[in-house]
Amino acid sequence: MAETLPRTIQRLIKVLSKLPGVGNRTAMRYALHLVRAGGETLLEVASAVTDVAQSVRLCDRCFALTENPGACDICADPRRADGRICIVEGFGDVIALESAGLFNGRYFVLHKLLSPLKGIGPEELHIDRLMARVKAEQIVEVVLATPSTTDGETTATYLSRILAKAGARVTRLASGVPVGGSIEYLDHMTLTRAFQDRKDF
Repeated sequence: MAETLPRTIQRLIKVLSKLPGVGNRTAMRYALHLVRAGGETLLEVASAVTDVAQSVRLCDRCFALTENPGACDICADPRRADGRICIVEGFGDVIALESAGLFNGRYFVLHKLLSPLKGIGPEELHIDRLMARVKAEQIVEVVLATPSTTDGETTATYLSRILAKAGARVTRLASGVPVGGSIEYLDHMTLTRAFQDRKDF
């Protein structure tokens, strides 16, 4: 049915279908909704996407998303506790932890997890930059907040081994994080329990 639509709408559907959890049928509904909403809404969406593409970048220090040149707001905040880094998979995890108010240190965002099957190795996770920070900032505790999936556990195990050699205390989020669960989608109480009960790893 999509083949009967104008070429530009077909292209929009194809682009929208690349979003996580959005199949072709959902992408077509979104595209047709935008078209029905009219030119002003379409231009507003296009403008917002263009702004993100032009303005958002990765923090030089922790690889979180920022519009700032250099360091993000969290890394640049002098009120944050020095000596503690929380390692997460994605920026959504940072948002979840910050919303819960559980951590006052700084972060390191991997954006990927170690996965031999997908060909993702340590060099793609900026491990060298992490180790440089641990040494330069005299980090005393590294909190591993990767998901309880196979790749998440593989990543946590690898990181714990190399971080232990640097002399930092390595902890892992404890009970409350279900196997296969993602930090980003945990409720406040579950995340609080997991963070407060973290253990040496």
